[in-house]
Amino acid sequence: MVQPNENAPSVQVSKRLKVIAQKVKPGTVADIGADHALLLITLADSGKLVRGIAGEIHTGPFQNALRRVRQAGWQEQIDVRQGDGLSVLRPGEVDVITIAGMGGALITRILEEGKEKLAGVRQLVLQPNTDGQYVRRWLADNGWTLTEEELVEDGGILYEILVAEPGENPGLYHQPPLTSEQLMILGPWLWKRRHPLLKRRIREILEEKHRIADRLQAAKSDEGLKRRAEIAREIEEWRRIEQWGFKDVN
Repeated sequence: MVQPNENAPSVQVSKRLKVIAQKVKPGTVADIGADHALLLITLADSGKLVRGIAGEIHTGPFQNALRRVRQAGWQEQIDVRQGDGLSVLRPGEVDVITIAGMGGALITRILEEGKEKLAGVRQLVLQPNTDGQYVRRWLADNGWTLTEEELVEDGGILYEILVAEPGENPGLYHQPPLTSEQLMILGPWLWKRRHPLLKRRIREILEEKHRIADRLQAAKSDEGLKRRAEIAREIEEWRRIEQWGFKDVN
């Protein structure tokens, strides 16, 4: 690790980024889709960063990251690179990879396309804005196990943060009465802990399913009627999940 830069101007970061930074292990860290490089700057300011690599595909954010790193005085420790996903890395170059602020499908694509760059990585810290189940499925199918999950409310929005390390935990998604698919959606550690924000998360899932059901009210085709019945069953299932997990919570 390097010493915190006490002379650097203070950087204001969101609650979401602060929590992500707390989850990152000290070492060499790559932040993919780094935007303004605020996460790596925060890690450097705290003394957790040995070396950082900020990856950004788009020219505007790439230039913003370069400028921010220079302003913070960390240009010797943080290397800003332009490229798609994990293509900015060499195998074995980093200890930790963070990918935050993207949809779960995109995070999964980045990991899949850059599999060979994950050799030697000790930790993944991932923050999907949507479809976290895709990320959990990819991790489970590719030799990574979730070690921690967190829900954070920031600006009125719920964000989930997934922390994974190499290895397997076959029992993680076996928590009856929930199915493995339901745990993929909710998060096995969040459910196990009965995270205080999980009730809100379940309600958001129910609200989305009710919106889908409303759109299907006028369905007349066989396919539409079948989907309407499926959504009705899913709504009942998620209502039961809410009751199972939060019988004593208002």
